[in-house]
Amino acid sequence: MECKGCNKEKEIANKHWKLCAICNRERLDEGKEPRAYKYVRKDIKAVKTTETRLKRDIDKGSSRHKLVYGGGGKPKGLSNLILDEVFYEKCFNNSNHECEECGTSLPIEFRDGAGKLIARFRYSHIVAKSIAPELRHSLKNINHLCLRCHTKWDFGDKKSMDIYRANSILLPDYF
Repeated sequence: MECKGCNKEKEIANKHWKLCAICNRERLDEGKEPRAYKYVRKDIKAVKTTETRLKRDIDKGSSRHKLVYGGGGKPKGLSNLILDEVFYEKCFNNSNHECEECGTSLPIEFRDGAGKLIARFRYSHIVAKSIAPELRHSLKNINHLCLRCHTKWDFGDKKSMDIYRANSILLPDYF
């Protein structure tokens, strides 16, 4: 169809005025200053602990964290991410905030200003969660590692790392 603004054969975006998208945008912006977008930050308070956030969500009936019931009618648990956060907070409180392999300093804050977990990478499972789900939330199955060492442990040569021998002694059934 022919646009009434540019008199060219184009697809019509505004059927009332019979204008193409470009001409319609010009019509809408005519005589106006370009829009200035302003970002307004609302003050967000961090939640004290994962457990209080979890309790708050359950009390409010949040559909995000519903209990999952197993065969016996008992709650099997909440979403793994929330349970992991509760577990990682326990690990964080038991940590000296140094990489166990290279000694690099790790973050000394658990959450940022928005309440999100900082540096989830620092909690490295010695035995992968997929191999031993029963050890997923076991303190003895965690190494505190920097990102480089965690990547090396998961995808590199574990046997060349200093923590390999201690881990193999700690969990001999899995090595």
